[in-house]
Amino acid sequence: MVSQAIDLLKKELPVEEGRLLLNGDGAKTTGLVLVDLVNGFCTVGAGNLAPKVADKQISEMVEESARIARLFCEKKWPVLAFLDTHHPDIPEHPYPPHCIQGTDEANLVPALQWLENDPSATLRRKDCIDGFLGSIDKHDGSNVFVDWVRNNDIKRLLVVGICTDICVLDFVSSALSARNRGFLSPLEDVVVYSRACATYDLPLHIANTLQDTIAHPQELMHHIGLYIAQGRGAKVVSEFYRIAFSGLNLPEFSARQSISSGRTEKQAPTRSPSELFKRMFLIPCVKDTSKLRVLSEVQEKEKKRIYHVLSGA
Repeated sequence: MVSQAIDLLKKELPVEEGRLLLNGDGAKTTGLVLVDLVNGFCTVGAGNLAPKVADKQISEMVEESARIARLFCEKKWPVLAFLDTHHPDIPEHPYPPHCIQGTDEANLVPALQWLENDPSATLRRKDCIDGFLGSIDKHDGSNVFVDWVRNNDIKRLLVVGICTDICVLDFVSSALSARNRGFLSPLEDVVVYSRACATYDLPLHIANTLQDTIAHPQELMHHIGLYIAQGRGAKVVSEFYRIAFSGLNLPEFSARQSISSGRTEKQAPTRSPSELFKRMFLIPCVKDTSKLRVLSEVQEKEKKRIYHVLSGA
C-alpha cells in the first residue's frame, strides 16, 4: 500500500531527469559542491542522526560522490565541501545534538577524507542547514561560497550530498535565489545529481514511538526534495558523463523523459550511432569503466564520421 501511494505521488509530481555531459569549456567552468558528507549523517552508528544500520541509498550516494570528487580533483576543477559542524552549547532545533565540533561526527566520511589535503578542494564547516548562510563570516559579512564562485569563474554548480530534502534543497534554493538577484555572477545553472544525493529513513511506525518526531519515509522525501529543487529552477540529472577527448563539442545537458512517469525508455540498438558513440568516446564517471569498451585513441576520420551521423550533417 505504501509503495503504491509513493508511485502514485511520483506520477502526479514527476521529476524530469536528464543527463549531464562535461566537455570543453563547460567542464572547466563547472564547480562541484559536496553537502554534508560527514560521518554524523552517513556512517552507521556514528551519531544521533547517522543511519542505525547499513542504508543502500546513503551508501550509494557516498560512493558516487567520492568518484565524482576524485574526477574533479584529478582535473583540478574546483570543489567545495560543506561539513555540518555545531557548537555543543548551541543546539539546532528540532534536531537532537549532532556533528559536534571536535568529534568524528563532523569529519568527512573515510571515502572523502583525502579532500582535506587536496589543493582543488575548499572545505567549509557550517553551523546551520543552509550552506549559503553557513558560508557567511559573522565578523565581516563576507561569504566563502560567493567568493569561491567568483574566484573560480564558475558558471554551473553540480550539487551532491545529504539530505536531498533538507541541506541540499536549502542550499540549492538559496544559490538560485542569489543567482536571480545577481549576487552570484557568473553563475548560470545549478544542477542536482540525483544518484549522488540521499536522505534518511524514519518510517511512521517508528516515528510514532518517539517524542516530538515526525515520519520521514526515505524514498518519498528524496523524490520530494528533487521535485522542489526542480521547481526552484535547478536542473536534475540522473546520468553524468565526461568526454574522453576534446574532439567533439556536444550539448552538455540533454533532457530525457521523467523516470517517475511509469514509462520506460526503449533501449537503443547495440549498433546505433548513439550507442557506438557512447561505447567509444564516453567515460561514465559513476560506473565501472572496466565493463565499457572505451578506446583511448581513435582515428580522426572515424571521429568525424560518427559526429556527422549524430548531428545529422
